[in-house]
Amino acid sequence: MTKETNGLIKMCGLWKNEDKNGNEYFSGNYTYGTKLLIYTNSFKEKPNDPDYIMYIAKQDKPKDKKAF
Repeated sequence: MTKETNGLIKMCGLWKNEDKNGNEYFSGNYTYGTKLLIYTNSFKEKPNDPDYIMYIAKQDKPKDKKAF
């Protein structure tokens, strides 16, 4: 369920991460089975190009836990 505060609707929390090349990005769980990823726009050429690009991706399945 989403919370509404001052007209804003919370979608998800984001965590700062670093990719294998050392570039920072943000990720967070969006819905069951999906996650949001926000990267710095490394292809920015003009001042009016966006600073960040947001993607939605399938969330990795958790590894099976062995029953005792």
